[in-house]
Amino acid sequence: MSVLIKLAPGEELAPETLGRVAEAAKACKIVAFPTDTVYGLGSTALIKAALRKIYQIKGRSALKPLPILVPSAQEARRWVQWTPAAELLARRFWPGALTLVLKPTREGRLLTFPEYQTLAIRAPNHPLLLKLLEASGVPWASTSANLSGSPALAEGSEVAKRFAGLADFILDAGPAPGRESTIVEATNVPVRFLREGAVPREEILEALKQTV
Repeated sequence: MSVLIKLAPGEELAPETLGRVAEAAKACKIVAFPTDTVYGLGSTALIKAALRKIYQIKGRSALKPLPILVPSAQEARRWVQWTPAAELLARRFWPGALTLVLKPTREGRLLTFPEYQTLAIRAPNHPLLLKLLEASGVPWASTSANLSGSPALAEGSEVAKRFAGLADFILDAGPAPGRESTIVEATNVPVRFLREGAVPREEILEALKQTV
């Protein structure tokens, strides 16, 4: 059975509820949550069983790696090999709607399956989600809250209906902005655009003209 928590836009979770949801994610439970892009499904990235649960609930192919959410660029450096391009882009757009694809560190290999050579990682610009990430103390494997092949959901009530009985916790905070993150592979220069989303390509290219 899902625990549905309804919040007004911008409302914070009570400290005890925040701790409860954060601990649940750390313990392999699935959480549906608002972000600065669309709603997401997530759980600890440190336990492979949690990743498999997300794949199963979403109906997502296991051939598609799950992005990782972290609270800061400092935390991201623990899991991915930081590059000059990543530094420029994170400095300009994090927290925000930009996902960086980078090679995992040795420790970062724990967050994915052996056949994947890179990790997609993002620090979201959403106060509630950032507090959950910080409180849990673990990186979250995540994906948009929709069934595979269906449009990403940006309304909490729709997420609550779709994932009732599937996610352990559903945080309904009303509407999300509704546009998915831009995805950039930043392992080398020039960077590669894998998906254009909320952050315009032109702004990214402009940021890369600066020096670290």
